[in-house]
Amino acid sequence: MEQYNKALEQSETQNEKEEIKKDIDKHQGRRKQYEKLEKQLKESGEPQISTSDPDSKHMIVRNNITEVAYCIQSTVDAKNNIPIDYLVTNNNDSKAMGLMLQRAKSILRTNTFTALYDKGYHTGSEFKTANNLGIKTLVAIPGIGRASQAPDPNYNSEHFIFNPQTDTYTCPQGHLLKSNGSTYKGRNYHFKQYKTKACKRCPVRDLCTTSIVNGKVIQRSEFHKYIEQNAERVLHNPDAYKKRQAIVEHPYGTMKRQWGFDHITTKRTRQRASADIGLIFIAYNLKRIWNIVKTGKAPYFLCYTVILVHIKTFYSLLKTFLKPKTNNQLVITV
Repeated sequence: MEQYNKALEQSETQNEKEEIKKDIDKHQGRRKQYEKLEKQLKESGEPQISTSDPDSKHMIVRNNITEVAYCIQSTVDAKNNIPIDYLVTNNNDSKAMGLMLQRAKSILRTNTFTALYDKGYHTGSEFKTANNLGIKTLVAIPGIGRASQAPDPNYNSEHFIFNPQTDTYTCPQGHLLKSNGSTYKGRNYHFKQYKTKACKRCPVRDLCTTSIVNGKVIQRSEFHKYIEQNAERVLHNPDAYKKRQAIVEHPYGTMKRQWGFDHITTKRTRQRASADIGLIFIAYNLKRIWNIVKTGKAPYFLCYTVILVHIKTFYSLLKTFLKPKTNNQLVITV
């Protein structure tokens, strides 16, 4: 603005002054818009605002690639590759497992199934939710971050044995790591710390830790036992959890690669995006079920359940896309 005001003072013709004033008005308008967005951001308590769609969020879609988008959660039957549920969210996968398991239990009216997930769902609080629901999970275990790696991988924390009776860890050298009994608060969980004075004189300290002051310190969260239970199940079912990609990606492969439905066509609000996704899932399932019925190997209860769910879904989609006008007529609003 200082530059524009200086240019305005130095301008010699009226036309130049008018052009500069237009630029000043344009930038002042932009500033007011940014101030309005700043106020909206503070009042919402959210870390971000999307100006194209108020419900969508900026998130990582794969590797380090980010987009302003929605995240679609789905539950797929392993035997027939039939999606029995979907949910459009604006959050990443880390907090989605528990809710999808609750919905699956409600739809199937049972918890006697095993749920397979990739490493993006590996969250302690979600494992606790699964445990409370009585549902077994096989979630791929993510690799240890570089900051948590020991100089020698043989001394990573997973090689330290926990004893729940004494509330202690035993390191590969046989030393006991104890907690002082204090509980600390992390971002979304509480944890204890375990360490030992034996680190000071341990001959393999340089292989175990890079810490100069405290030596080896292990953090154990309140959800760690549920994480260990999942790891145990994965260890004893190495082939089962690897099937996840072939199961859940089958419908997406058909929709995105064969049918070309690789993005949401409607804009603005999660409700419309959900309706958009719902319609394509209905189309996929009806075609999939028809192909299964033709083989004479139809799982009739599952087919009946899926069709019933889609009837309810389709009714809700009609309410999303069809809005009554004042003359009681219905108009399609896409």
